[in-house]
Amino acid sequence: MDKSKDFAQHLSPALLNNLLVVACAILLKETVNLNKLKNQVGLLLGKRQIKTDSHYKRLTRFFNDKTAQHKLWKWLIIWLLDYIKGWDGRSRSIYLTLDGTSWQLGTHQIHLLTLCLVYRGVSLLLLWRDLGKKGHSSQQERKRLLQQAMKLYPLRGFCLLADREYEGKEWFKFLTDNKINFIIRLPKTVYKADISTGGKAYSALLKRALRGRTVSQWFELEGYRYQFVALCHQDGPQSADPLVLLVSNLDWPKQTIAERYRIRWTTECFFKHLKSNGFDLEELGFESPRKIRLLVAIVVVLYVICVAEGLRQFHRIRAKKKSQYEPLRLRESIFRKGYSVVVNELISIAHFVDWLLAQLTKHLKVPIRLFFFNVQY
Repeated sequence: MDKSKDFAQHLSPALLNNLLVVACAILLKETVNLNKLKNQVGLLLGKRQIKTDSHYKRLTRFFNDKTAQHKLWKWLIIWLLDYIKGWDGRSRSIYLTLDGTSWQLGTHQIHLLTLCLVYRGVSLLLLWRDLGKKGHSSQQERKRLLQQAMKLYPLRGFCLLADREYEGKEWFKFLTDNKINFIIRLPKTVYKADISTGGKAYSALLKRALRGRTVSQWFELEGYRYQFVALCHQDGPQSADPLVLLVSNLDWPKQTIAERYRIRWTTECFFKHLKSNGFDLEELGFESPRKIRLLVAIVVVLYVICVAEGLRQFHRIRAKKKSQYEPLRLRESIFRKGYSVVVNELISIAHFVDWLLAQLTKHLKVPIRLFFFNVQY
């Protein structure tokens, strides 16, 4: 604890100790289910003689603690953003993704609306909100999330990528007014008349796109100019959803806009790591929004620490690339590579803290630039 004072000077020793126990147990068991984590606490603390029920009560007391619920999650996220800002910035991406993931937990609906920064092909969660409902987020809910994020991280000049459920006139206006660029996929049925006023008819543009052309057209929407881009889906015109329709406030070439939108897929990989391929987030047993918020904050910090180690070990990850003209494909994800490094240091909590504090002071510099534009939709 003494070694961690500078790192976590605002946390009480008891709270920090319990945080470390929870985090290390999650890493070892690859789940957030407290019933499964309780079996690991005795091994971590060297107290095997104590009954697992006592360890379970310790875990529940931590998540019931008012300071942990109201302050600890904020400290974790602020620390995390400061940590990311210190990474090697020479090739830092300017891309953000907005997406959501939802699942049912008993009678409670969990719907995490997430804002991620894409750094060298990996999505890093900046901020999120549990909307606690089924269906899509509203424009107002998205605005609130971005307003909170802009207070914590410099988003001006970044490019936001989002799927078709994140469209809306007021939403486009909000992003443009706040100097945030965007490339957002559109449903086929929206803004037909507005797009047609830009020159060619909407139907004519779609016909050309179905023939394999990438087409674009500028149009006005409530006094703001946007670029409409249409192209055929990679599965061809006979697929169930043959067209990819995009809107952007950027004046980039249409091929560049279509290519950069593919980066959005990195967030799907992020969700996979939080769930089935990493921390089994859907196994959480809380319905309390504050407890869920704290647990997600802990998991996100662990995820980013694993990603950092994976980036440091990037030169050890074997590639599937067959020729110099094909995009880089890895045999192992950066997160899983980093996870294997981190979990290998969990000999004891004391050893893990020594190692972690040493790693956090090292400058993160990746020896190779990652190419991630040529990915599938």
